Amino acid sequence: MSFLDKLEKRYGHWAVPNVMLGLIVAQLAVYALILGGMLAFGAMLLIPSRVLGEGEFWRLITFIVSPPKIAGGALSGLFLAIFWYILWMMSQVLEAAWGAFRFNLYLLAGIVFTVICSLVGQLISPTAPIIIFPDFLYLSIFWAFALLHPNMEFYLFFVLPVKVKWLAMLTGVFTAFTILFAGSPGAALAELGPVLNFILFFRVAMLESLRTKQRRVAHAHAVKERAEAPQHICARCGATDLSDPEREFRYRMEGGEAVCICDACRED
Repeated sequence: MSFLDKLEKRYGHWAVPNVMLGLIVAQLAVYALILGGMLAFGAMLLIPSRVLGEGEFWRLITFIVSPPKIAGGALSGLFLAIFWYILWMMSQVLEAAWGAFRFNLYLLAGIVFTVICSLVGQLISPTAPIIIFPDFLYLSIFWAFALLHPNMEFYLFFVLPVKVKWLAMLTGVFTAFTILFAGSPGAALAELGPVLNFILFFRVAMLESLRTKQRRVAHAHAVKERAEAPQHICARCGATDLSDPEREFRYRMEGGEAVCICDACRED
């Protein structure tokens, strides 16, 4: 029994089914309060300098229920609604595949990693401007979904069909560049939360996928070598069915062994 199985057996009754729907509803409620002027969008985000320097500890929680952004128009609002729908859809698929407890644990681990990385990053680089938006947190959910369903297609700009695995690779490259060019070690560390969460849960699956690809490449190479290798080699002149395809090759017993002889050597 794996460690996760033991955790689920002991604490599985604490799992919250359809937890992402609850978070999205909370984000919608916060979004309405922000539009109504009762909340400030900036007051909800995770800004570690404010947490450590000014004691604004609520940011450790409120960034989870903060909307990803405030729409500036109808089109921006449409894309925000699509973001929420896709996030809910992906969470439903993951929860159905793993069960509520494991999905809850994956989401919670992502939150914890994000908070720890941002706080430690701010301590490492006190002057670094670090701001964590909630959509960055859900990168690990997107990568997990892409790993489970790599060939599912999303329609980019509602027109261009793109497989999820290519979008995941694109966001992975973008995240890598963001980390490499963060400007300070602390800011780079703050970006690592979703990456660490994904690696923690999927390191075994990624290693197995890599081994499978290596075995597939090795098998294809072996098949190619067999296809390119001669099937018949004359024991006398060394001619093969590849070097001299017009020749006929026969086998006969010599000294208890089958020996290949081409027709040219048989005539000699």
